[in-house]
Amino acid sequence: MDVHPPHERIRSWKDFVLHLLTITIGLLIALALEAAVQSMHHRHMVRDARANLRREFVVNQKLYAENLRSVQTKLVELRENIDQLRTLRAGKTPEHFDLRWSFAFNGFVDSAWTSARDIGAVSYMQPEVIEKYSELYRQQTFVNAAGVSILLDEAKAAAPLIFAKGGKDPKDLSPSDIQAMLLSAAEFEGRVEILQQIMKPLDEDYTELLRQP
Repeated sequence: MDVHPPHERIRSWKDFVLHLLTITIGLLIALALEAAVQSMHHRHMVRDARANLRREFVVNQKLYAENLRSVQTKLVELRENIDQLRTLRAGKTPEHFDLRWSFAFNGFVDSAWTSARDIGAVSYMQPEVIEKYSELYRQQTFVNAAGVSILLDEAKAAAPLIFAKGGKDPKDLSPSDIQAMLLSAAEFEGRVEILQQIMKPLDEDYTELLRQP
């Protein structure tokens, strides 16, 4: 913003005051226009960020439905594994011996939230909206960590079965292997149940935020 000296000489206090008033009014108008432009820019930032977040909520809610089905299937498989391993531990042969350790989990995405924070759009949102978004994404991070942890640890739990399939009939697992796998299956059942519980608030939060204009 440039302020130019008067083209004519100031001959009196009246001229001086008039010139000063003209400059002041011009500066105030310029500042008001700049503030209006900035305010409009910030509103557009927030509008675009919230639109991106809504799209991300839709994606994550679909991932939630897929993960919930996977978790429910996993719980059924683990309980069947436990029943079969208990039968083996008792010295009997299960009618259908088929231990399953596979687990599918898709991590929830947060690119829209990260982008909104990086460009500064979050700072122009209402405090209660920021808190709700922050709470949701904190819970997402927690759930992601729990799901990935189960995903990575299950291979270790299934190691005796993988080894057995490579060299002998799984029904010939040693008592120590059976006991180790039984304990692992029981532990994983508890962890998957906890994962199912901590996932529940996510679906409710997605639905609530998607209802907002």
